[in-house]
Amino acid sequence: MKRHGRGPTRTGDPLGVNEVLWPAELRAPGELKASLEPVGVTLGAMRRTRKSTRVVLAVAVPVVLVALAQIVLPPLAARIARDRMKAYGDIRSVSVSAWPAVELLWGKADSATALASNLNLTTAQMTKLAWEARGIHDLDLSVDTLDLKVPGVPNDVLLRNVRTQKRGSSMQVSATLTQSDLAASVPSGFTVQPVASGGGQVEVHATGGLFGLQASIDALVRPLDGRLIAEPHGLPLSGIATVTLFSDPHLKVEWVGLTVTRRQPLAYGLTLRASLR
Repeated sequence: MKRHGRGPTRTGDPLGVNEVLWPAELRAPGELKASLEPVGVTLGAMRRTRKSTRVVLAVAVPVVLVALAQIVLPPLAARIARDRMKAYGDIRSVSVSAWPAVELLWGKADSATALASNLNLTTAQMTKLAWEARGIHDLDLSVDTLDLKVPGVPNDVLLRNVRTQKRGSSMQVSATLTQSDLAASVPSGFTVQPVASGGGQVEVHATGGLFGLQASIDALVRPLDGRLIAEPHGLPLSGIATVTLFSDPHLKVEWVGLTVTRRQPLAYGLTLRASLR
């Protein structure tokens, strides 16, 4: 046998003793390094692959969750809102939009639209619905007919073509009120008719009989400290006879107006501006 610094050679080794006594694990360092290089490359590639997979998952999972929320939450919120409003009348449709949709979990939304054939509400219920929708920035509600119960008014006030718009905390409600529907809301024997409007208030003329006596009075319907009041006009101590038509701690009435929209039959366009507080 001859030695070259790395164990016996095959020279004179027909039985393969060298392969038994000097396996690959005991070969020279240079040969061992060369044999392990492919393994090192494979392990490095595996580590890079795992790292890339973690990065992809870290990005993909939130994206998938946001996409699912965007698909599921707005229709779900619209269905919940529709079910709540059904207690007050016939609701045709409700739609809700929010980005990202997860904001709906905290009662916030970019916009919402609702269409109703008819609603039957008290002023307190109407304000409650507005307050529950405070997290919606742009809200549009359209109602064909609204039977509204107003404090101090014995019968429901029938409003038609009601449109409510909310932008941020500001709200505007517009509606049509016919003279015949206004007459039906007051007690028998009394009449109320608007005569003028300006400066955020409406002047009305009322006549009626009590204990066989007929009387006429003019009154101003106007905002006062966030309330909507009817105040006798031109009478001494008129403040004593002031009637609060609407008051709620969450809604501040700021402006009320009226215009004649039709002469035959007589109809008015009402507008009320308010803000949530």
